[in-house]
Amino acid sequence: MMSRRVILSALFVFLFSIGLGSSGALAAELRVGHSSLPKPLGNPLSDTSHSGGFNFLTVYDQLTYVGSDGPGAGLAVSWRNTSPTTWEFKLRPGVKFHDGKAFEASDIADLINWLNTEEGAAKGRSTLSNTRNIKSARAIDATTVEFTTKLPDPLVPATVGIIRVLNMKHFADVGNDGYGQAPIGTGSFKAEKWTSDRIDLVAFKEGWRPPKLDRITIRSLPELASRVQAFQSDQIDLAFGLVADSRAAVESAGGKLHVSSEPRVLLLMAFQNNPAHAVNDLRVRKALNYAVNKEAYIETIMGGLTVAAGQPGAKGVTGYDPSIKPYPYDLDRAKALLSDAGHGAGLKLIAEVVANVSEMRDVYQQVSVDVARIGVDLEVREITLPDLIARLRDPSKFGEATMFSFGFNSTPTMDIMRSINAQHSCKSFT
Repeated sequence: MMSRRVILSALFVFLFSIGLGSSGALAAELRVGHSSLPKPLGNPLSDTSHSGGFNFLTVYDQLTYVGSDGPGAGLAVSWRNTSPTTWEFKLRPGVKFHDGKAFEASDIADLINWLNTEEGAAKGRSTLSNTRNIKSARAIDATTVEFTTKLPDPLVPATVGIIRVLNMKHFADVGNDGYGQAPIGTGSFKAEKWTSDRIDLVAFKEGWRPPKLDRITIRSLPELASRVQAFQSDQIDLAFGLVADSRAAVESAGGKLHVSSEPRVLLLMAFQNNPAHAVNDLRVRKALNYAVNKEAYIETIMGGLTVAAGQPGAKGVTGYDPSIKPYPYDLDRAKALLSDAGHGAGLKLIAEVVANVSEMRDVYQQVSVDVARIGVDLEVREITLPDLIARLRDPSKFGEATMFSFGFNSTPTMDIMRSINAQHSCKSFT
């Protein structure tokens, strides 16, 4: 069994990293341990998070897939800008959904137009927040779809990569909620059973990209220790969301830890929508940045596998400015700024964070220790990802917290503004 063991590591650091590798050939079944499974089950419309990506991409295809060279072909094979506000996409012919229905342009057009209804805006909010500049779509013929945008938009070929393509006839039959329990896509695997803690998938051998496995089983194992133990005891073959400290345990079990970069920046955000909040003062926010010794915890906690960030985008992302550097560690400057802001005697702050791996818990605790050196008592409260999403949609749910964790992920558009445009208003947060 050890010859087919694989491991996948996701380091939730200032630059998010993820990778996949194998120490041998895979068997007919792949058993996966994941830190979280999508809350809407198999319906991808209300979950465009990275954590849901692996699960959804087993069952669904996308129109395009964005790589280092820009958007590449998926279910769409070519595209052209036919006017300042229209794009024409040619679709891959002969593609079938899991139930045998032919994939057609109308599936894309019907989905886009549903998203732009009142019901779609509410139930497919995560997808719509990424595609909100696309106001309508129409099927020109079975393999040609046209998108109309509100404003000229050169990023449309990348933006549509966020869409996991649904069978809209099935969607009409079972509804938005029913689709989560009975998902149908065009992907290499079809869902045999999809629950909140386990996904059972079987090969869809009649698909346009035949699978190399017979089955995939994905289990929800929220705790890092449980994923490592499951890997060591040969209960799973692949694990998501491990950390640098997991390397010894993984290698002793015959596996290998792999890391590769992804354009994601993780940081603590501060509210700016309430003048009564201390963090509304720019001097306080600057003081907090100068007080955190990022290089130290990157080396000690993250094993040197990432770098500090000074902007919400990684190198290679459109909008990245190499002249913007991370804040240096400067306690004297931090204390002076905090005193100048009227908080020389100290300050109490509360941050709500998602820390689904122990390494990130250690990082947030180290941030708390660092800012304590300038008189800031930072209380770190852990919440779940669904909790954070609910708070982002209704900031009043943050209550007394004035800071929260947030990840700026530039995929699929590779645009530095993607997370800001898709997730929240910069009028409320900074």
